[in-house]
Amino acid sequence: MTNSIKTDKQLQQFYETLQEEYEGYIQMSDSPIEHIFRSASKLPSWSDLHNGINYILEMALFEPKSKKSILVRQTNDKWVVIEKVLTEDEINTTDSFYTLKDKLKAKIAQIWQEEKDEFCLGLKTLSPKTLLFAGFETGGQK
Repeated sequence: MTNSIKTDKQLQQFYETLQEEYEGYIQMSDSPIEHIFRSASKLPSWSDLHNGINYILEMALFEPKSKKSILVRQTNDKWVVIEKVLTEDEINTTDSFYTLKDKLKAKIAQIWQEEKDEFCLGLKTLSPKTLLFAGFETGGQK
């Protein structure tokens, strides 16, 4: 799993390198979620998303072939970007919820990490680290 903090320009450069086809969504700052990709689809261009005053508020993508999940969240004047290739176990043990728009069933992978736990006599326990989008339960049309 890689985590990075990006400026607006760095996020644009990162976004423009995304050439695969993704499931997921992009929420812009000036509207409810309008960009939903139910099946593997090419992403809209950066200029098609931005109108000069808006920005990406949140983006969750999943590339089915490589099983790569990308989460982008806006924080103050920067963006947190988390990328991880999900294991079969992480994909097979996802939780899910129905989205408000279109009633899609989104799969969410819980990422856990083994750590020493001072409250368990220093033994290693699993601790939750993050939640990542792992696609929709069933594909559909864009």
